[in-house]
Amino acid sequence: MGAGGVVSFQLLSEGVILPPWVALVFTGSIFAGVAYAYRSHGLSGVAVVSTQVMAIMAVQLSTKLVLQTGFVYPTCIASLHFLCVWLASWAVERRSGAAAKDGLLALMDLKSSSNEKAEWYLKRILPIAVLQTLNVVLNTCSLLYIGAGFNAIIGILCPVLTALVSATLGARITSLAWAGMVIAIAGDAVISIEGLKNITRSGSEPVSLAVFGMSLGVGALFARSVRSVLMDCQMNEYAADKACPRLRPTQVVALASPAVFVLGFALTLILEGWKPYMELLSLNASTALLLAFSTACAVYLSLMGMVLIKMLGAAAAQIAGKLNILVTVALSSAFLHERLSLGFIVGAAAVLAGAAIFEHAKATTALLPKTLRTAYSSV
Repeated sequence: MGAGGVVSFQLLSEGVILPPWVALVFTGSIFAGVAYAYRSHGLSGVAVVSTQVMAIMAVQLSTKLVLQTGFVYPTCIASLHFLCVWLASWAVERRSGAAAKDGLLALMDLKSSSNEKAEWYLKRILPIAVLQTLNVVLNTCSLLYIGAGFNAIIGILCPVLTALVSATLGARITSLAWAGMVIAIAGDAVISIEGLKNITRSGSEPVSLAVFGMSLGVGALFARSVRSVLMDCQMNEYAADKACPRLRPTQVVALASPAVFVLGFALTLILEGWKPYMELLSLNASTALLLAFSTACAVYLSLMGMVLIKMLGAAAAQIAGKLNILVTVALSSAFLHERLSLGFIVGAAAVLAGAAIFEHAKATTALLPKTLRTAYSSV
C-alpha cells in the first residue's frame, strides 16, 4: 500500500466528517439493503421496516429536543404518548371491527362471563401493559442523562435477549437463523464501540450521570424484550402456548393501551405531580410542535411496531429496529459534524448481512411441511 493509501486508511479509521451528499447516499444504501434483506415480505413489508426505522429515530431525537428546551418531564411526555396511542388504536380497531367478524368487540363478547373476561385480560394483556409502561418511561427518563444516540446503542442486546425469551416459550430457531443473528449483533457491537469512543472523547456528561442514564436504558431494554415476546405470543402460536388467541396487531395495542395510559398517568402524578400538565398550556410554539411530532411518531411506532412483530416475529423485529442507529450516525456525521469511521461502515454491513441471513433461514423453513419446521415459530 502506498503512502497515500496508508494516510487514507488512517483517516477513515480515526473517522471522517462526511459531506451531506455522501451521507444521503450512504443512508439510501442502508435502506436499499433493508429492501433486499426483507424483499420476501413484498413492498408493504419493506415499507413497514423502513418507516419503523425512521420512526424510532424520529421519536428519540424529537423527545430529546423537547427535554432540552426546558420541558423536563419525561413521564408526562410518556403519558401523552400513551393517551394518543390509546385513542388512535381504538379508532382504528372500531373502524375495522365494524366490517370484520373478528373485531375487538366481538372478541370480548366470546367470553362467557365478566370474571372470565377479567381473568383473560389479567393473564394475557396486563403484563404487556406493565412492561410497555416501564419500557417507555425508563427509556424517556434515560434521555435526561444520555444522548439519543447512546440510548439507541444500549439496545444492542435486545435481539439476543428477545430470542432467548422466545426460545424459553417454545420458539424454535435454526442454526442458520442464529448465525444471522450473531452476525447482526456483532455488527451492532462494532457500531457501539465506535459510538462509545466518540462519547469518551467528547466528555460532555459526568460519568455518574451517564451511568445512571445507561442503567435506565438497560432497564427499558429488559422490559422491551420480554414485552415483545408476550405480544408475539398473542399473535403467533408458540409451543408453550397452544391457546394463542391469534389477535391482530391493532387488537393487541387497543387492548393494552387503556392499562398502559392509567399506569403512565399514575406514575406521572407520583413522580412529577400536576405541574407538567399545567405547563403544557404555556409551551412555546417550537416546543409544542416538537412534542406533537414526538407524539405522532410514538403513535405510528406503536401501531406499526405490532405489525412488524406479527410479520417478522419478536426477535427479528428487534434486529430490524436497530437499523435506526446506522441512519442516525450517518446523518449526524454530515449535518452535526460527528465523525464516521471504518468500524461503523463494517458494522453497518454486518447488521444488514445478518438480517438477510436470518430472513433467508425463515423463508427456507417456511417451505417445509409443518411437522418438519424447526425455525422461528412465526413463519
